Amino acid sequence: MNSLRMALDSITEKKGRSFLTMLGIIIGVTAVLVLVAMVTGYNSDMTAYYEKLGVNKVTVELTWYDTSRSSDMAAELYEYGNGELSGMVEGVTPELSTRLPVQYGGTAVDSTAVYLGSDQYALCSNYVLESGRDILPIDIENRSMVCVLGSYVAEVLFPYTDPIGKTVAIGGYPFLVVGVYYQKDGGAESSMDHMAAVPYTVNRALLKSDRVDSVTVKVDSAKNMDTVMSKLEGWLAGRVDGAVGEYTLENGNSAMAESNDEMTSLSVVLGGIASIALLVGGIGIMNIMLVTVTERTREIGIKKSIGAPRREIVGQFLLEAGILSSLGGLMGIGLGFGLSLILGKAMYGLILLPGVGISLGAFAFSLVIGVVFGIYPAVKASNLQPVDALRAD
Repeated sequence: MNSLRMALDSITEKKGRSFLTMLGIIIGVTAVLVLVAMVTGYNSDMTAYYEKLGVNKVTVELTWYDTSRSSDMAAELYEYGNGELSGMVEGVTPELSTRLPVQYGGTAVDSTAVYLGSDQYALCSNYVLESGRDILPIDIENRSMVCVLGSYVAEVLFPYTDPIGKTVAIGGYPFLVVGVYYQKDGGAESSMDHMAAVPYTVNRALLKSDRVDSVTVKVDSAKNMDTVMSKLEGWLAGRVDGAVGEYTLENGNSAMAESNDEMTSLSVVLGGIASIALLVGGIGIMNIMLVTVTERTREIGIKKSIGAPRREIVGQFLLEAGILSSLGGLMGIGLGFGLSLILGKAMYGLILLPGVGISLGAFAFSLVIGVVFGIYPAVKASNLQPVDALRAD
């Protein structure tokens, strides 16, 4: 207890110097917490983006060498997915798109993403119907010129009226608006709500081609992804002649998994870089403790002359180094929480706070750094000879 009191007295006696000594630790801990929190925020942002696109999807890409011998794989995949695989598959849709102006009266929305899909397009792409109806199987069969608008397009073209039943021009062709999707991405011009969905069978009019080279299969859960991909692989192998064309299967969850892995690695790297500041702070503590040893040489000499053991001298200086690093760590944690909260709201619109684990880890690391770098000054103090120490000015 006496050593603790003396250590606190030494720290409070020179408040400015003590704060500057802790500054490296404060900066290091703050940097670690803020960087890790920002990476976490970016990772959450990317995960939300992939979830908006829709998860648990398998994309089938088809390439035909001889188009005269190609087959309508989109219709066959639709039947297979909704038939034999219906227990594991929620929907199947061609994945065709283009950008065209959508016009109503004198108002036009340029460069609208127009998606050509099946009646299960919305389910596969995570759109939810707000009003009207969605594309129906009969629309696909009859090549009906109907469309469902994204919330942004509907708001711009029909700010004060109900768009259902109105006719818009998409790429110069008339399309009857039968439904509107709920806003899912902010409803801005550059968002996923700047879109319109139409039956894929009108592709000859909009795309000048009736080929379907990409099909999305929506799986009911992540645990069935491998099974569905295996079954699709076998099914396609029996229907796509290698001399006529080829196919590839892509796991839609792999991009999100890779993004999470990259963010985890980046978090570790950035945390390691920020930890260098902690090492610099440790060096600062060692430097100040060496100065303290010099300043308190006579005090050390008196203690040793009256029989104070080496461990007491070592303990006193290690305790002082530990207190400095601990206080720096706590201040760094407080500052890290504050900055993470501010930057998280400003950059991602999220409440980002460092995790308990990383906070405790940063504090423990700062404490260890202080003690480790305080060992040399403490040992140097304990090795002073009483006679020499008492002679010091």
